[in-house]
Amino acid sequence: MNDLHLCPCLGYETFCELRRSVGWDLRPEPQGRAALAATPRAVTAWQDDTPVGMARLVGDGMYWLLVDVAVRPSFQNRGIGRLLVEDLLQWARNRLQPGEKVTVHLVSARGREPFYRGLGFASIPDAGCGAGMRCTLLGPDR
Repeated sequence: MNDLHLCPCLGYETFCELRRSVGWDLRPEPQGRAALAATPRAVTAWQDDTPVGMARLVGDGMYWLLVDVAVRPSFQNRGIGRLLVEDLLQWARNRLQPGEKVTVHLVSARGREPFYRGLGFASIPDAGCGAGMRCTLLGPDR
């Protein structure tokens, strides 16, 4: 097998395939396609010709939401999810100007919070947000 590679892209069919692989529901096609078209940054992990993981970052540049972090079960626990999330965080960090900061939010799947903590996220101890997490990124030194 060839090495794993990341592609800064995510097509609708791959999006659906990876959602199904982890047991997530599919949204109506127009909604899914519109969501992908409005996504500023998406990344897909490929092993040979097989998509094995994906993640998206949506938002406005001051606040980002990390969504659709999914890795095929047979490829989990190999660091693929970490690579996907690190790619998105670096993408967001690279857009910051001196003095700027951005907050990245996510809703973790139950039990996956330690994965995100290892990437710099912290739990939000709010009675209304059990698995809500955030990571504040700072721009370059002034």
